[in-house]
Amino acid sequence: MEFIKSIAPVIVAGGVAVYLILTIKKKRESGDIADTYMSEGIALGLCLGAGIGASMPGYLSYFISFGTLIGFLVGMRVKK
Repeated sequence: MEFIKSIAPVIVAGGVAVYLILTIKKKRESGDIADTYMSEGIALGLCLGAGIGASMPGYLSYFISFGTLIGFLVGMRVKK
């Protein structure tokens, strides 16, 4: 049960990331979003970074912010 509680934020963040990716792809295909960087990669990195950070014990806010920052940087490196 503890294992499920610890990975639940990652699962939820993964679901949100997939939703964001599909929404952004649909908007990009209709021409609403500029394609300088892969917005999907940024959204995925932010969501998964926050989810992984939230699943870490102790000093929770530090892990969330650090995980989000790492996810954002990885997402920015993904180019079209």
